[in-house]
Amino acid sequence: MEVFLDYCMSYCCMCCSCFCPRDFDDDLYEPLLLEEERTAVNELLNYLNREYEEKPVLSKDRQHALSILTYSHNEDLQRSAALCLAELSERLQQPIPMELMEPLIVLLESRDIETQKAASLAISNLTLYGPDSNKVTIMQSGAIHVLIRLLKSPSREIQCNACGCITTLATTDVNKREIVRCGGIPSLIKLARSQDLSVKRNAAGALLNLTHVESNRSALVSAGAVQLFIDLLDTNDTDVQYYCAAAISNMAVDETHRATVVREGNHKVLTVLIRLLQSPSDKVKCQACFALRNLASDETNQVAIVEMGALPYLQNIMQASEDETMAAAIAALRNLSIHKANEKLIIEKGFLVDLNRILHEPLLWDAHCHAAGTVRNLAAGSQANVIVEEGVLDSLIFVFLQTTSPVSVQAEITAAMAVMGSNESARKRLTNGGTGKILSRLVSLAVNSTHSEVQYNSAGTIGQMLSADLTSDLISTNQSGIMTYLHQFLESVDPAFVHIALWTIMQLLNDPGFHAAFDSSELPHRIEDILKSSLPSQIKHLARTVLAK
Repeated sequence: MEVFLDYCMSYCCMCCSCFCPRDFDDDLYEPLLLEEERTAVNELLNYLNREYEEKPVLSKDRQHALSILTYSHNEDLQRSAALCLAELSERLQQPIPMELMEPLIVLLESRDIETQKAASLAISNLTLYGPDSNKVTIMQSGAIHVLIRLLKSPSREIQCNACGCITTLATTDVNKREIVRCGGIPSLIKLARSQDLSVKRNAAGALLNLTHVESNRSALVSAGAVQLFIDLLDTNDTDVQYYCAAAISNMAVDETHRATVVREGNHKVLTVLIRLLQSPSDKVKCQACFALRNLASDETNQVAIVEMGALPYLQNIMQASEDETMAAAIAALRNLSIHKANEKLIIEKGFLVDLNRILHEPLLWDAHCHAAGTVRNLAAGSQANVIVEEGVLDSLIFVFLQTTSPVSVQAEITAAMAVMGSNESARKRLTNGGTGKILSRLVSLAVNSTHSEVQYNSAGTIGQMLSADLTSDLISTNQSGIMTYLHQFLESVDPAFVHIALWTIMQLLNDPGFHAAFDSSELPHRIEDILKSSLPSQIKHLARTVLAK
């Protein structure tokens, strides 16, 4: 601001006695200011003096004054316009009009490096501190082309401002695609290797934002971004480590790119990510967990990550980290638990004790989701008995009976219970535990849940419990709800729902009370309709078996 006032005072008063100028070169300021330029300077000077502490407003007159200075042949006046915009940009809350973008772009393209510095700071601030509509206006103006060119500026300040602006613009999928289409990736990759930490951070942040769009990832791979992300994991800056671990996590969502990520560094990426699990920064540990989780979607990586010693570090995070990071560690463990070769070591390391504790901690819904998923994977292997013995099934039941749990948790818990239900000890625990509350809750979810996976899993668990000889009293108590969800399932267009309903009815018909209720209900007629439908032959065969029983 002081610099700007110096310029304005100099130009406004050189022709009058109110100002004694400093030692300026007379030739530098010939010819003297035009009348409209002097008026524009006065307008902005009065405006800034009057509204410096207030939220600034750019009226049409003030925009006109800025335009006059921008298009002046005097480079110092152009610089004054850029400095004025830089001063206002951090506090300007009104949406910028398209009319302002043309002079701003002119200032960004100025031959004067100081003008470019101020203008690039202004546009960066307008995206960062202004309303979201500013991003739309800036992109529609075509300024992204200029910003990408400025990434090649010799000035690190301009590089930093341009990177920061592109990072903030890259918060919508449309903008992310446009930045890639306009050729922004190569320059951002080059700047991410800059020795200037601020430039490196902003460039890495911009590249991270670009990885969120699936269509951009191939372009990033082709440009060499994967190797860059792996290399920068070794930097000492936690922000850069965070950006690159998150970028690798995003790249590893796609099966093809997962292979590229691991192949680029000959498994170096796994080694470095495992080392980052020990970072003093929770956000870095969190993203390293997510990256390992996504890379562990491939079978070979599941084994390699465990063999490289990741489990103790994941367990440390589960025992002493912030909630989000803890959930990320369990998410990684969940994918590692898919491979049968890892099951025994996970059990031996005492992870069930940690999962038990976490399931009893309130409101950790993400952690509960991944804990249930881990239990389901282990139970699908050969660890169901251990899970029951360690009390983890009881912990799942504890979470399940909490009616405030979100749908995502209900889906994971019921899926784990359905898998556990194939184990005799688990079936007995589900049947005898909770004084009937478990069955009632399952029936309620099968009837009322708006999530089809929760409904299906609940019905599957009920079917498993029936093979453990549910008492007639329990069946009778829940008979109305059971009849309701069976009718809903039989009318489903999904063959899996029809099949599980028929399988459940087959078992329920062993109970005299249900058999009588079934015979007098509409269910037999609905099953007869199935025989006339286009459903698969095995479902029709099961329907005939039910009707004949």
